[in-house]
Amino acid sequence: MKRLLASAVTAALALGGIAVATAAPASAHTPRITADCDSIDVDLTSYAPGENQISVTIDGETVDETFDRELMTSYRLEPPTTSHEWSVDVVAWDDPDGSRGYGAHVTGTSQPCDTDLPDDARVQVGVYVYPKLDSTQPASWENSGLQGIVTSEQITLPPHPEQKKWLVAPLDLDEVRAVARTIDADVTTAELCTEWGIQQDLVGRATNDYQLPAVIERATNTGIFPEGYLLGDDHQDVGALLPQGACDTTPVQESVVPAPPTVSQTCESDDVAMTLPTTDGIAYAAQGGIVTATPLEGYTFGSDLGGYTSSDDGTSATLALADVALEVADCDLVPGEIQAVCESDVPYLGYGVSLPEGYTTADETPLTITFVAPEGEDDYVVTDQPLTGSILWPGASDVEPRQWPGWMQTDDGSYVETDGNYAWTRTGATVLFEVNPSYSTIVEYPEATSTCANPPVTEAELVSDDDTTTDGAPGGSTEVDAETTGPALASTGATVAGAAGLALLLVGGGVLVFWLRRRVQA
Repeated sequence: MKRLLASAVTAALALGGIAVATAAPASAHTPRITADCDSIDVDLTSYAPGENQISVTIDGETVDETFDRELMTSYRLEPPTTSHEWSVDVVAWDDPDGSRGYGAHVTGTSQPCDTDLPDDARVQVGVYVYPKLDSTQPASWENSGLQGIVTSEQITLPPHPEQKKWLVAPLDLDEVRAVARTIDADVTTAELCTEWGIQQDLVGRATNDYQLPAVIERATNTGIFPEGYLLGDDHQDVGALLPQGACDTTPVQESVVPAPPTVSQTCESDDVAMTLPTTDGIAYAAQGGIVTATPLEGYTFGSDLGGYTSSDDGTSATLALADVALEVADCDLVPGEIQAVCESDVPYLGYGVSLPEGYTTADETPLTITFVAPEGEDDYVVTDQPLTGSILWPGASDVEPRQWPGWMQTDDGSYVETDGNYAWTRTGATVLFEVNPSYSTIVEYPEATSTCANPPVTEAELVSDDDTTTDGAPGGSTEVDAETTGPALASTGATVAGAAGLALLLVGGGVLVFWLRRRVQA
């Protein structure tokens, strides 16, 4: 980048042989060419559109360029601490021989910049980022677009500025990128590392509180450092000044596993519903009975595809809905008559349930019956039962030796009460009926009588002034209905008559016919 002496400094410099080109008619072809200790400034305006030419020679090295209507730029004189021989030739395309005065020929000898600074002088270092005009070419002042300052600091004047030990490196990627995006809001890290440049400037004679310009534009750079001049500069591609690995733009991809959709059916309907899964990093779509999973940016599939099949190019995976297990929603069993009954002196649970509409079963014994135990006790579970029937009450036995819940037989053949042998079922037990649909209710143990629910007693043990007793003190034969908590349920403590009624239910009503509807595939 071109840097100019402060006006006070340039006035003190003697530039040998510098001439200002005589302007062509004021209305067109106006060349202005000036020079100081560190640069040649060219301002060519009002030229006719076409391939106008400029040739700049500095110490025997020539740079040729073409321009259209105008050109405003600077050419560096490096190092600025020595003198340089230079010349500028301008040829207008519509005045190739110069007879019309549209061209210019200017020569000169620059004088060294004044670098006589004290050893402890404070100078400024500025770091600027810019888009390269030609991304395929190295970073340079001539290849510089608009520049934005990234950072600056004051340092003590180094003894040998030309050694460039004052350069700032490494730079912070986030800081560089933030400034770059004030110039191009859409620049990516990859573009920044390959298509942008960094210029670093060492500015002399700047006061301690001097603030370097926030932006610099090569085409309009006159008076860029009004309080100082350039002691040294350097151009490099952005990527060369960032920490190692900062320009590695290959994203780290997270491995993800696709999930199957949910295929479900309710008990009230034959319709099958499909719900696509939600997985971080994966997009799902369904069409024609096929679910397609595609990883999003930053994600990839690993070896585990969760049952999906990878596409040939590995960019997606598919799963047939027909391969997804059907989930059937739980539905309540339909309760019929559920009773606690006695047959002779043995307690039973009599029951009848049916499957909800739409469910069928080919299994003749699909039912599981569970007496749900309170905390600290074990559930009583009976499996493989028909939908209508009866089972012994927990703790009861209908063969010798007879047993009743809450009682135990002693060595002499008598019975005593106990907290064991499912005594907890005598105070109202929650009974759960399950196939896939389920139903539960509370069933009361049959009321203790002389002929039901407890061990038999002698005439001497009967209570004479009351036909019934409390539980555990048998007497009488009164039937008592138990309360229920399920809809349309009768939970009774029937005697043999109750058992006869249950038998009529089982025989007269016949065995319910149920079908198990197999899972419906999507």
